[in-house]
This record gives sequence, C-alpha cells and structure tokens, in this order.
Amino acid sequence: MLSLMLRTAATSVAALGVTLLAGPAAFAGGVGGGSGEGPSYTAGASHVTLSGDYSPAKQASVASPAPLCWWEPIDWSTDLDVTDPQAVKKYWDEEIRPWLTGHAAEGQLAVHYERFQEAIRAVKKGQDITWYQLEVDESQLHVTGSDSDPTQAAGYNEARALDAAGCGSGTQPGRYGPILVTMDWFVTGTQPDPVVKPEALAEYAYEVMDLVEPTLDWNPRIGALNEASLVNLPTWLWVDQPQAVGVRSVTATAGPVSATVTARTDGVSITSPAGTTECGIDAARTAYTRNASEADACTLSFDRASRGYPAGFPVEARTAWTAQWTSNVGESGSLAAKSVGRTTDIPVAESESLVTSVG
Repeated sequence: MLSLMLRTAATSVAALGVTLLAGPAAFAGGVGGGSGEGPSYTAGASHVTLSGDYSPAKQASVASPAPLCWWEPIDWSTDLDVTDPQAVKKYWDEEIRPWLTGHAAEGQLAVHYERFQEAIRAVKKGQDITWYQLEVDESQLHVTGSDSDPTQAAGYNEARALDAAGCGSGTQPGRYGPILVTMDWFVTGTQPDPVVKPEALAEYAYEVMDLVEPTLDWNPRIGALNEASLVNLPTWLWVDQPQAVGVRSVTATAGPVSATVTARTDGVSITSPAGTTECGIDAARTAYTRNASEADACTLSFDRASRGYPAGFPVEARTAWTAQWTSNVGESGSLAAKSVGRTTDIPVAESESLVTSVG
C-alpha cells in the first residue's frame, strides 16, 4: 500500500528501470511497512479479551474482529536473519537506504535509525530480539486529503490517523507532515498487540453478548388438567431467568483499546392466540407466590381454552434490546436494536364454575 509520496517516488524510480522491492512496502502516510487484509482471526481468537455478560458459546463461534494494524517479522529477504540486528542494519544501509532519496527520502523516517545500534547492544547483553514491520488493513482506512495543502495530503493524514489509533512506534517529522514509524525491534514475541478499532470491538462485544431468551413460567398450573391455567383467570407469567430482561453489558479489549456495550430492554411483550400483554422489567421478574400482589405481576387472561393446540397455546415472550457503546479512547455510538423471543406452550382449560381464586 504505497503512500501518496512514495507512489510518486516509486513511479519516478521505475522510469529509470529500478524497482523498490528490496525494501519494506510503503503504505498510507508516507510510511514504510506492509499492507494486507489482516491475519485470519477466526472464532475464539485470543487477541480480544471479554468480560461481563458474554456467551462462551458465541465467543467460540463468532470470528474476532480484524485488527487495523499488527506487527510481523520483517520479510525483506528470505536470506535475512531478522533476529540478527547487525545483519538487519547492514541490509537497510546497503540494500534499502540508497534508494530512499529524492521524493522517496521520507521513507528513511520509517525507522528511528538509532534503534539499529540499540538492538545491537541489546543482543550483546543477552536479549533475544526480532525486527518487526507494521502491517495495516488498508480496507479499514477511510482518510481523505487536500490537493492544494501539502500539510493535509492524504498520506500525512493517514499517518496521523494510524498514530492516533495506536499503530506504529510514533512519528517523525517529514517535509510537510508526520511520517509513521513502522519498523522497530522488540524482545522476540513481545511485539505490541494488534490494534482493533473501538467500533469493531463494540460490534463484536454485542455479537457475543448473552441476550437470554425469555422463557416463561406461569401460575396457576392445575395438575389434574395437564398443568393448565384457566379461561378468564388472570394467569401470572414471568421469565424463569431474571437476566432475560433489564440490562446486559460486555466489555471487549484488544491491546490498549477497549469498548463497552450496554444493552437495555424495557420489559417483555407477550402474545398468544388468546390474548396479549406488555409487562415491565419488575413485573416480568415477579414469580407467583401465595402472598404476592397481583398489582405487581405480569398477568394475562386467556379468553378461551386451548382446544386445537395439543401442547397448549404457543405463548411467545419477546424482548426488544437497544444498545449503546463507549470506549476508553473517547469514541462512542449506538448499535442496531435486537429482538429476542422464545415460545412456551401453556395449556388453558375451562372451568365449569365461576373461578374467583386459585390457591
């Protein structure tokens, strides 16, 4: 993914019959590094950690969000030992740096040059190090620039955006704007975690959130009538798991970025062939007890018996969830509403006499 400046440089050099394949690929912002669609982060990938009301089953089946950027060992040459800092410096000085002149000179700023000597000293002290290059998922970059103001060129704006997102090892000042540092060494295996956009983390957190299906319980249950309720008697209905209504929250974290999704429902909607009702959170959680007040309950009076329904009326309970997200980097927003439903079969029988109460 060539930057605006390095594309120009590459075009000029190509006109002389020279290719720049020996060095690191350059991408947005006039920076050196790689580009691609991102490593394959499948279901259960470990670069995202979760806390809160998430479903382990969903975590195992939903692919983790693709990172915006990540570090991989430099791949300039199959013969180059990227754990040998002297070899890496020699390759940079002899095979890459000579071509980074003129329009391409800013490519030299893709690395803090003093890091070469620091790496050599680290190895002499017994540390195992590896040189890495930054990779960026170009499809996630949506940056524009000015054709008239060189300080706001798309390349510089891309560098600013990536730096603000936590990609790279800082910036160095270029001719008109910042150059992202995209080549660095780290103790082997300790390169920074992949950076994921907060909105992508929020969408993932919402996807794996455990929105519990609202399974209903009811009273009365007349044992002699196959656990049936009675026609025209207020039947108590409640969700058998209190977390099926109310508030759910999940936090997803990848490297330095975290996003928290909070989903809310106002209660539960109940529909059946013989009646419907709407119940708030407290009522939906109120299970029948002998001394409980009907005023606090979720009740539905069925207007007829469930003849023609061998297992009873199919009574659907459905919750509507709205979700908001926040992040530790200041971004926030809303997510699409979700609806979760569950059908419970409730038999309803007629009474041969006026029923005024059921114990």
